[in-house]
Amino acid sequence: MANLVNDTLSAWLLVESLQPGEVKYDKGSTLPKSNFQNNEQQKQLQSFDDYYDIWNDERYTIAEQSQKYGKRIFRLYRNCFYYKEIDKEIQNIFNDNTEIFNPNEKRCYGYTFQTDENGKVITDSLHIPMIMSALKEIRNNKSANIEQIFNDSKRKFQQRFNEIIADEPINKDKLKRLDATYRDFFAVLISETNGIFKHYFVIEYVKNSESPDPNFNSFFIGDIERARKDPNQTLKAYIEGINGEKRIEVDENKEIFDEFLHPANLPDGRWPSQIEHKLYLMQQLAVNQITSSKEHISTVNGPPGTGKTTLLKDIFAHLVVERAKAFAALDEPRDAFENFKIHETDTSPIKVLKEEFSKFKMVVASSNNGAVENISKDLPKMEEVARDHEGKVFPDYELAYNKAIDELKSFSTIASRLIGEPAWGLFSGVFGKGDNINKVMNQILNNDSNNSDSKFDDPHTSFVKLLQNEKNSLSYKQLMKKWRDCTKDFGKELKKVKELKELSVEAYNKYKENEKLLNKEKELESEIEMLKESLNQNRNDLSSKNSELEDVKNNFQYIEQQIETIDEMIQTYNPNNIFKKMKSWLNQTTTNNLDKCKEDKIKLLEEKKSYHTKINDLQKCIKEISNNNKDFEQKIKNNEEKINECNIKLTEYNQYKSDSNVTFPDSDFWNKNKYEKRQVENLWNSNELQYHRGLLFLKAMELQKLILIANNGPVYYAMQDFKARNSYIDSAPIRVTNAWNVMHLIFPVVSTTFASFASMYRGLPKDFIDYLFIDEAGQALPQAAVGALYRSKRVIAVGDPIQIEPVVTMEDNLIANIRKGYNIHERLLSKESSVQTVADFANKYGYWKTQTDDDAKKHWIGIPLWVHRRCLKPMFTIANQIAYDNKMVLPKTITDIGKTGWYDVKGNSVQRQFVKEQGDKVIALLKNDWKQSIENGENEPSVYVISPFTEVKKQIQLLARRELIQTVSDDTKKVSDWIKNSIGTVHTFQGKEAKKVYFVIGTDNNQDGAVNWSCAKPNLLNVAVTRAKKEFYIIGDKERIKSKPYYSVINLESNIEYLDEAIEGGRDTNKKFN
Repeated sequence: MANLVNDTLSAWLLVESLQPGEVKYDKGSTLPKSNFQNNEQQKQLQSFDDYYDIWNDERYTIAEQSQKYGKRIFRLYRNCFYYKEIDKEIQNIFNDNTEIFNPNEKRCYGYTFQTDENGKVITDSLHIPMIMSALKEIRNNKSANIEQIFNDSKRKFQQRFNEIIADEPINKDKLKRLDATYRDFFAVLISETNGIFKHYFVIEYVKNSESPDPNFNSFFIGDIERARKDPNQTLKAYIEGINGEKRIEVDENKEIFDEFLHPANLPDGRWPSQIEHKLYLMQQLAVNQITSSKEHISTVNGPPGTGKTTLLKDIFAHLVVERAKAFAALDEPRDAFENFKIHETDTSPIKVLKEEFSKFKMVVASSNNGAVENISKDLPKMEEVARDHEGKVFPDYELAYNKAIDELKSFSTIASRLIGEPAWGLFSGVFGKGDNINKVMNQILNNDSNNSDSKFDDPHTSFVKLLQNEKNSLSYKQLMKKWRDCTKDFGKELKKVKELKELSVEAYNKYKENEKLLNKEKELESEIEMLKESLNQNRNDLSSKNSELEDVKNNFQYIEQQIETIDEMIQTYNPNNIFKKMKSWLNQTTTNNLDKCKEDKIKLLEEKKSYHTKINDLQKCIKEISNNNKDFEQKIKNNEEKINECNIKLTEYNQYKSDSNVTFPDSDFWNKNKYEKRQVENLWNSNELQYHRGLLFLKAMELQKLILIANNGPVYYAMQDFKARNSYIDSAPIRVTNAWNVMHLIFPVVSTTFASFASMYRGLPKDFIDYLFIDEAGQALPQAAVGALYRSKRVIAVGDPIQIEPVVTMEDNLIANIRKGYNIHERLLSKESSVQTVADFANKYGYWKTQTDDDAKKHWIGIPLWVHRRCLKPMFTIANQIAYDNKMVLPKTITDIGKTGWYDVKGNSVQRQFVKEQGDKVIALLKNDWKQSIENGENEPSVYVISPFTEVKKQIQLLARRELIQTVSDDTKKVSDWIKNSIGTVHTFQGKEAKKVYFVIGTDNNQDGAVNWSCAKPNLLNVAVTRAKKEFYIIGDKERIKSKPYYSVINLESNIEYLDEAIEGGRDTNKKFN
């Protein structure tokens, strides 16, 4: 297995190394006017028809004030082209004629380097993407050793580069010679289309405290290299997977439900959502399995709207409570930190958070920037925890939650400023890229009100200042009293939770006893049935045997009578005087008759003996049957008495169940026809337990707050170390680890993208993070998570592989060559591979999911979630059929019916797949939507326009900017932003939702290949349909497309006809709903 791990990481490293270099800036990238001497804003990306001496252009001279804090540098991008040229080149090399329906139009470069403000090349700034060498070599040899040849070419080019530059400023001749030398070693791709220049200059302003950004074409290379040298157990488990025989299917597995849903496995803490909003069956199973087991990899697969984030919140709350248990054991809160000497000769030690309190670090990561930001920004929102108690099912509980939140309100001001709206407390932070971390640090350390997003409380009070103020407001005696009160409250709440869980355990045990009783009763009833059958059979046999005995006795008597008769006849034939004897001697007939009688008698005697034996046997048999019948009757009586005893106990159980507040499964819980009812259950919980578990979390947060206040000094210095963390990586790494430990105490949950992971956790050791949560794991490439996995002890990946797969920019043929070269399985390297699919393969608990287009093919997924709460029917029904084997369940509380229909719009494509008639239809519909939303007092319509094709999206956006801006609203920026955010390809909208979705297919009669591509798998249509909460409409050529895979399901489930009349005219022409 060690070879598999190394080979896989090597293959992933090569894939990442082969990513092309992208031009980082676009036409909208600018530097502020304050940076420049002429006080004019300047575009960063510059291009010129011919060589230009940009270094001496006065327009770009830095202002004196800016020169004090930084400098300008220039980046040169040479031999630029559109990404799609790489795909064309590789397809030509491999004679692949597959059509690419969404060409990649990112701008890429052949090579790049930086110069200082005078044009002198900055040392080590040269970068050539490996792909440029690979393209040149595989033209001649498809199996070329790409890495070896690249390293050789790079070394030679670097040498020639240095000779040409000669440590002097760049000029026209030097650039010309560099480009010519580049062509000797690397491929040059040319894009003929408009919108791209062959070469670019970029102007950058770098602060004195910063270094120019390196121009790597992948964020993951460094982490993959590091992990390859010394992989941790998590990464090994991720790549190796588990053997098939070790997998345990959880779906509909009663034994697994009994194991993990046992009340003892219910976490003590939970997220304080509304009491009645309990987790559904599979959600609770997933939470209990993850929190009670020690697997390196756990995965959950949830279709859209099935509560993946909801179950994560309960796990977050559980871990916060577990850390609070450790805090509560302290005599005083200052003991959470201990002295540590960085060097034994140091006079003054630093204060560091003790190890037992730093074992609960939680990070949410994703390749989707929006996904991680949404989680971290949503968790602290006021409505996530605090709600108006009026009209709620449990108003007293809601009031108690609100009261507990009041204790956290001073911290909530910081959270409110970070998320820009009211918050209940400081819980999660958006980290990752430098701007996000700076924003957090401005709230923690700086008195910079300009970085505040809102008007909450005093924007000038930093977090450390707030801690100091709260600490100063308390004497030591008051602090200790508050600590004792706080730990007492937490302990009291924990005790209550334990007591209520014990009641649940008792209820569970009663249920299991009852289950045994029911089984025993069934066995007894079955045994009685068998006994009665045997008894009836015996009675029949007894009757038969008695009849037979009667017959035998009669025959016996008859034989006796015959023997008597023969005896008389013998007596007659037997002469008793000399005269008769003499007569008999003379009479031969008499003699013969006598002999005959004697023979008959002998036979009769034998028969009599036989009948006598039969009589004995029958009497013996009858006696045995009679005895057996008595036994059967006694056993039946005994069993009936036992059943009566069972019934008494069952009655007691039913009374116990009726009196209990715990949720029991019904007696028919596991019946096949109760599948939907079963999925929406939450077992072994009670409203009271639900309430106290949520309150325990809030008490844990209060305890955590007091720890921070009591240790305001160590926290302050840790945050100063955090600010300067990069300077301590080599000289004092303990300062860096402690700074992060304290940061994870301030923010129990932090979020980042995979792309920012390496820079964010720079210098930290493997296994530093205790719990890594990967959101939208189905969208991330397997290698993107390597750095995060390498730094994490446990991983929980959630996602849905039946939604959009990762965006793989590398061409198929090249991927296949690399995979075969390293001899690794397709599951680890292919266009279908994702963090979710690889992690699922490593997860012990899951489900064998059949493919919708082939029941014989199955693949292993993580613990599945089945209860969907986002879309109404028929959108729900469509997704359920095309992607989820009809396993999803819609709660019966969702009774409204949505709308699905098809605008039948034909036409000829004018720009790739774009059909102008369809674009015009969308714009007309959007105008109507904007009109209705304004009339309804809404800010903007909750509508998405989605297409499978980039060109269709682009042309509709152009039309919308021309037709909608300044016509639907006076606020042009609002409309412009709406167009940017609400019109896009399917990939744009994963994880988002709107009330209404228009799905624009595009294409004409000559482009069936493009339509077939859009429905080759269910993923794309599944995402599109499940974005729509209430209405989903297709715009396209209905007759041509309606019978194609998955589109046919949408057509069959459509419930709106005559769309133009129904939607625009306001008439309701719904089909009959089932």
